Amino acid sequence: IAHQTQALNHHPDASVKRQAEQWLKTFQESADAWTVCDGLLHDPASTPEVHFLCSQTLKHKVQRDFDDLPAGAAGSLRDSLITLLLKYGEGPVRTQLALAVASLAAHLPAAEWGGVGALQWLATRMTGDGAGPTSLPCLLELLTVFPQEAGSFRPAVRPDRRRAFAKELVFASLSAIHFISLCLQHMPETTRNKRERVLDAYAAWVRLSQGRLNTEDLNTEDLAVEPPQIDAVTLAAHPLTALALETLSRHETNESEFDHAVDAVCELVRSTVMDSAPVAAEAPGRIPPACVALVQVLVPHVMALRPAFAAAARSQGANDEIAKGIARLFAEVGEAYVILIATGAPDAFAPVEALLEVTAYPETDIAAMSFYFWHRLSHTLVGGIGERLAEGQSLEEAAAERTRRHQLFCPVFIRLIENVMGRLRYPDGFEHWHREERQNFKRMRYAVADTLTEAAAVVGGSRALQILVGPLQESLACTASATAGGAVTANASLDWRALEAALYCVRSISKESPPPDDMLLVSLLTSLADLPTHPQLLYTAALTASAYSEWLSAALARGANPSLLQRLFEVLHRALFLDDTDTRGAAALALKHICGATAGHLAPFLEPLMHLYSTALTYALHAGERGATGVARAGDVGGMAEAEVSKAAGSTGRGMDAEDVLQIIEGLGYVVSALPLEQADPVLSAMLYPIARRLLQMFPEEVDTEPPDTEVVVLYFDRLATVLRYVAHPELVAVVFRELWPVVARGLERCGDKDERAAEHICRCIKYALRTARHRLTDLVAPAATLYRKLFARRQHASLLFAMSELVRSFGRDEGCTETLRVTLEEVMCGTAGSLSKLADFDAAPDVADDAFLLAKVCVSRCPSIIINLRVLPAVIDMALVGLHVQHREASCSTLVFLRNTLQARDELSVGVLQQVLPSRGAALAQSLLAGALGSLPTSRLEDVTDVLAAMLTCAGKTAVMWVQAAVVRVPDQVASAADKAVLIEALSQYVEGIGNTRLLGRSLDELSELCRRSRRIRDAVQAALAA
Repeated sequence: IAHQTQALNHHPDASVKRQAEQWLKTFQESADAWTVCDGLLHDPASTPEVHFLCSQTLKHKVQRDFDDLPAGAAGSLRDSLITLLLKYGEGPVRTQLALAVASLAAHLPAAEWGGVGALQWLATRMTGDGAGPTSLPCLLELLTVFPQEAGSFRPAVRPDRRRAFAKELVFASLSAIHFISLCLQHMPETTRNKRERVLDAYAAWVRLSQGRLNTEDLNTEDLAVEPPQIDAVTLAAHPLTALALETLSRHETNESEFDHAVDAVCELVRSTVMDSAPVAAEAPGRIPPACVALVQVLVPHVMALRPAFAAAARSQGANDEIAKGIARLFAEVGEAYVILIATGAPDAFAPVEALLEVTAYPETDIAAMSFYFWHRLSHTLVGGIGERLAEGQSLEEAAAERTRRHQLFCPVFIRLIENVMGRLRYPDGFEHWHREERQNFKRMRYAVADTLTEAAAVVGGSRALQILVGPLQESLACTASATAGGAVTANASLDWRALEAALYCVRSISKESPPPDDMLLVSLLTSLADLPTHPQLLYTAALTASAYSEWLSAALARGANPSLLQRLFEVLHRALFLDDTDTRGAAALALKHICGATAGHLAPFLEPLMHLYSTALTYALHAGERGATGVARAGDVGGMAEAEVSKAAGSTGRGMDAEDVLQIIEGLGYVVSALPLEQADPVLSAMLYPIARRLLQMFPEEVDTEPPDTEVVVLYFDRLATVLRYVAHPELVAVVFRELWPVVARGLERCGDKDERAAEHICRCIKYALRTARHRLTDLVAPAATLYRKLFARRQHASLLFAMSELVRSFGRDEGCTETLRVTLEEVMCGTAGSLSKLADFDAAPDVADDAFLLAKVCVSRCPSIIINLRVLPAVIDMALVGLHVQHREASCSTLVFLRNTLQARDELSVGVLQQVLPSRGAALAQSLLAGALGSLPTSRLEDVTDVLAAMLTCAGKTAVMWVQAAVVRVPDQVASAADKAVLIEALSQYVEGIGNTRLLGRSLDELSELCRRSRRIRDAVQAALAA
């Protein structure tokens, strides 16, 4: 062990390190690890690295392998762990041993600890006669880790024992803080980190005393505890509370203690506003009357730190850590009492002023600590609890109260806007940032933008815009004076960062935009076309235009000058053909959104929009196609000259991204959709001409041509799919797609055998044509189904299965198509079942399995007779049985949903088929479902498995109960007792009898699942039993 530990930590060869790691893992799983690790920990000659490894191993063994110990060994293990705990001083070894003791306490009920529980037993042993100098530090270590382990899933204990242990600890909270006080009084002052550890332990027990565990998975109903176990009056007068508050005032002399005191005070603040605490009707802001005394102790001490925070703000970063702790306290107080604060009570306004000071702090990370408070306060004032009528209050009184609060808080949120708006400016040197630095700055900007939105919701969009637009107007005025002859070129003397930051602020409040007739916003959007040509500036300008697209639509409907659209298109055109990928993408997105919002007003702009579309198609030629075919042919884009394209592109030589072109096509599709049918027809033809021409070149009727490049095929079929998807004229789409069907079919047939990616995109194109045109393309169902069936027989592409599901979704209820779909589905599903004959096949082709069961599910909902029949259903259910335990998430979900929907089918024909198919497979299905629920599938699938079981019970009644019961009895008795199994069986019976429900069934299955998953060995034993 010493040799392998040395190799793991210090050997220079990575392969040797891996071998050592594997050896040590194997050792840790062995039965010998108990005694070997115990002996090495008692051996003073062992190295610290060996001691740590052994302490970690013992902790792991206690947590996961406790059931492997022989009967009666728990007592000797406990005594050895305590002896070792007392032997080691502060450090990682003692912490691991303390965690091992806490895990042991989770396994052993209170009766095994003298009937008083683990905590009381340990405290008595370590504070009684004969206790040595290390006893109290060890007790304090235990007092720190015990509450952190309450409700933990790390120890492999039964669910009821885990809940009982958490309950024991919650009820022991008052005793625990008494023992913490003893440690504080009697431990020598020279003890290292004494106060920090005391404060940590106190914070943990205060948290636990309120019923708040460190796990979110524990059901509070099952816990059955009535918090708080330490009342607020006790906490207000407790010496440990006084210690925490006193330590706050000593932040300058001991920063480490201050940080731990902050943690403790935050827990004390949270303890005063627990949702489960009773709140009197007259108590404002959810502070229970019993907690008022504690609040009156805490809040003044926290607010007394405002001078220290102001001093830290002037320290030029020297005291940022202290400021961070103070800001956290201010934020905690504000968030806890936000409802009280929102009433505008004078004695509750101090946290608002303190948090405004936080927003003005030079370091943005510290300022951001207040943002969640402003979010909650805004929601409370605008539409949350702050708007609710008080008891007996009239509508007039409520309106007057809202007005009073608005007048009170509007200046506060104006100051908030002024404090945070300057944080959005790009700093000097940002061009040289690493990727992580850029991401952090972007996240910060999002946070500031959200805060501006919340502030605008209170002060109003018009007032917020007036504040934010001031710096922008100044910058635009400078731009106008520096621009000669109306040219919009970049100028080195212009501060583009100030312009960009101001625009970002305006963009941020778009959700709280001013009224449609706001002339300030009209002026601002009009001026975007005058911005200098800088990539980041045009990027933000484009996204600002995009953000206000809905406002723009409302403004146009109210009679705004259409020249505003012209100005916006000017700036978007410049951005679209700039040599910057992000800027082009933002402009394409903005064009799509503006076209979508204002489509009804864009008929006069059709010619320039089509010109832009043609330019984009040429400018965006794929690099692979450009290399294969040379430069673009003018005829491919309606005769546009290459020189014109080059001019539009700024002579950069770089093409537009394919996704950007799709955004432009989508936007133009919205415009065409808003046109009358007779006007839309020629525009649609013009849109499709360059795409169709290129497809005909790639897939001519002669089959001896060289196969086209995959990327080019994908490029043009994606463009075609976008047109067919977003032009909402089904009649026109049906006509053009019927004309294009021969080339689409040739493309799919020639790509289907060897190019799965191209085939997938062609199938997607067909999908959107069918979804738009619907019944108008009924005549294409037979040729499409025949083509899919032929291609699938040659190569089982998942995309073909998905394409068939689209056929069924669109035409499954059309009686004229039923027979065609039935023949196709029967051949395809039986062929798929033959290829997925074992679980390894599912693992090798999860996408095929996923789409196969997706197709089956669609058939059940649209045309059940084509799958729920004696020719197809047996093969599909047998396929589901084979792949039920596949780990691929989508394939697993599709399988379970298909089974659920099939078993829920209630029409007469389906019921008759199920009565013939299910009996011979019911027992196997029940056993496989149970095996999945008890360990072979992730716990996230339990709800899906429960739904399938419920459907099977509905379908087969008491017979299904017998199937599941036969599977349940296979679970080994040492894993789950007869009583444990009976809970699930009873839930099954109640469900069939109509006195139970899916929720009760799911909870009983969850309980048994947790029993069977509590350790890897137990889970493996259960799976082996259910696989037999």
